[in-house]
Amino acid sequence: MLDLGIFKYQIEFTTELLKLKPGKLMDDMNKRIAKIPRHSGLKVFKKGVQSLSRLTASEYRDMMKIMMFVVDGLYSEDLSNVYVKWNEIYLLSRLENFKESDLQDFQKAINDWGNIFIKLFRDFSCSNLKFPKLHSWIYHIVDTIREHRAINGYTTETYESLHKTYVKIPYRCYRIELP
Repeated sequence: MLDLGIFKYQIEFTTELLKLKPGKLMDDMNKRIAKIPRHSGLKVFKKGVQSLSRLTASEYRDMMKIMMFVVDGLYSEDLSNVYVKWNEIYLLSRLENFKESDLQDFQKAINDWGNIFIKLFRDFSCSNLKFPKLHSWIYHIVDTIREHRAINGYTTETYESLHKTYVKIPYRCYRIELP
């Protein structure tokens, strides 16, 4: 499954972006979220994004289902597209078996999303978007899937643990200071 922590940043940066623009775009976004009708299996966020401080993974997945519609036409086409592209990579990440063409589509979708994400949100991050999980997704996840294959219940934690084993630990061994 795609890392939901990155999606959390996407929502947070969206709210920061909208707060800086003239008008009441944040109010408009919250009203749109609140107006989403009840549907079986979909959490209703009546208070808008103010109620997002402690969402569960399931609630973030519900936010994924609605955010592309909530932001559509609110600010820019890029803002709408960053959510559409996110959902595209989310769906591709859930495949249990990847053909080479799937991996190529996945990498293209990641690159498309990443370019828009960085363009829109780089000014809202104290670290200039230097998130290890963002880096891992953009530059390493497809090659890691090629090497280790996706498993049932695919999660980035599997690949993060492989990264720790095969990259971080050997790197630290070589960084030992000599007397």
